[in-house]
Amino acid sequence: MARVVVFCGRALRRNLEKARGRGLRYAFLAPGAEGPPLRGFDAALVELGASSSARTVKTLRRALPGRPLGSLSRRPSVAALRRSRSLGFDFHQSSPAPGQPSAAEVLAHIRATRPRRAAPAALERGTVTKRLSILTDIVKTANSILEPRKLIELIMAKIQQLIPSEAWSILMVDEETQELTFELAIGEKAKDVSTFRVRMGEGIAGWVAETGRPTIVNDVAKDPRFAGKFDKNTRFSTRSVMCAPLISRGRTIGVVEIINRLGGNFTRSDLQMLLTLVEPCAISIENAILFQKTEQLTITDDLTKLFNSRYLNLYIGREIKRCKRHEIPLSVIFLDLDGFKGVNDQYGHLAGSRTLTEVGSILVQAVRESDILARYGGDEFVVVLPETPPEGALVIAERIRKAIDGHAFLESQGLTAHISASFGIASYPDHALTPEGLIQKADQAMYRVKERDKNGVALAV
Repeated sequence: MARVVVFCGRALRRNLEKARGRGLRYAFLAPGAEGPPLRGFDAALVELGASSSARTVKTLRRALPGRPLGSLSRRPSVAALRRSRSLGFDFHQSSPAPGQPSAAEVLAHIRATRPRRAAPAALERGTVTKRLSILTDIVKTANSILEPRKLIELIMAKIQQLIPSEAWSILMVDEETQELTFELAIGEKAKDVSTFRVRMGEGIAGWVAETGRPTIVNDVAKDPRFAGKFDKNTRFSTRSVMCAPLISRGRTIGVVEIINRLGGNFTRSDLQMLLTLVEPCAISIENAILFQKTEQLTITDDLTKLFNSRYLNLYIGREIKRCKRHEIPLSVIFLDLDGFKGVNDQYGHLAGSRTLTEVGSILVQAVRESDILARYGGDEFVVVLPETPPEGALVIAERIRKAIDGHAFLESQGLTAHISASFGIASYPDHALTPEGLIQKADQAMYRVKERDKNGVALAV
């Protein structure tokens, strides 16, 4: 049954009530008045007179795109005719003169000519075609990308074309802690959430990860699952959320969260579209993460999780080429632990391994994010400092020396052990021009400290 919204005064309303056409339903509103959401109406009629306004017309055009709009007047005048034409309406009389169409005929015409079936069908066909095209692009590209971040960026960029939003994020399940971590987030406060961790069952994302069920929340203030602490910490305002699980090989490996849809509420159609796009990609995301982990194992030390000597030599080689092009320095710190053998002899090899792990943590805290840390072998470590001259390397080496010397090792095991370290520094281009040369020069400087009194820093000569 067609539904027509009519903006008119009382007199015209009485006239139209008498002329109701079969198969039509009316909603009467005064011009400019607030009324029900207009999306459900098939057509609109506006009484052109002193009380009607261009604001009403603009509202109708936005709310009823592609729907028939007509104008009515109880006493047609030149002004009414001009206003009707200026607003792009067809003009009709509600109390017609001989030969003029009646209001009932006007409404019947609107009912007969409304694009109710054709337009939505065409729109749906266009949406499906676009969705299939995007899905094809995602699947084709996903299988060729083995870097998780790039793959996720690709998938979400495509989804944004169909479901525009203020922000989105992908959270992955940490297998060790069974918490969700932000793998990637885009939006106004994306950087602020990068360090957050979400427990299973916490917030809407945690609930989806725990249950494996997608959900839509168009008013988070009314949903008890919503965790407001994230908004409080970031000063972001979450109004609506659509969240879907990433399921690969029968396991939930993460969730996709889209926040604050642009242009209205999230719909079941949006959710179905999201599931259609992410379900085939979940296994590609997991494969990319597994590949990254496997690759990481070949270049990292099992015990300390720092880089190994194989990667160290490759990295220094690349950095030297870059330094040569841009004429910038590079420094290498070589350090060897003092008294480590005593820890092994007194407490055993497990305690020794724990000590090496603690040294790795101290190094991570003492250097910059751009610096590279490696376990060279046994109780020897190397720190690579890009764009750092010898003077800067001396400062960093002394900082690390003090941190190791002042640390109480094995306290978490109920034991007490103290060790120190001897440091040697070599720089490009001052002391050597090759990766092997830099390591050798730094190692020689470190041995000078060992032979002297240990627990010190020396620069290559």
